[in-house]
Amino acid sequence: MPNAIEHLIPHRSPMRWIEALTDCTDTTAKATAIFDEKSPAVADGKVLESALVECVAQTAAAALGQRARNRGKAGATGDGMLVAVSNFKIHFSPRAQKTLQIEIFERKRLGPMIMISSTISCEGQTIAAGDLTLYA
Repeated sequence: MPNAIEHLIPHRSPMRWIEALTDCTDTTAKATAIFDEKSPAVADGKVLESALVECVAQTAAAALGQRARNRGKAGATGDGMLVAVSNFKIHFSPRAQKTLQIEIFERKRLGPMIMISSTISCEGQTIAAGDLTLYA
């Protein structure tokens, strides 16, 4: 299901970090990201920890955009924001040029507030996991 990500999220290069939304249901989504050595999200050849959190937020934005498109509306809205990061554990920072797999699961929703759980893996190994609260 890879979809042109530019139609789903408002982010543009160099701040658009996910490459593709690869799966999307009503409560889950998967995306991929690959960071170039010259990316502002890379230092000393490794992806910055803050970029990993942003990849999860962008995956959530892409899922919301895809769900809107599925309902016949335009994709990217640009109205959402990251509200909180909790229980986010980063086991290690991956090297640039590696494909990251981002998976999210919607845990709770109260009006425009959404809590999601996430896992980021690289080469089959979990590198980070945690929860984000978003306003969307």
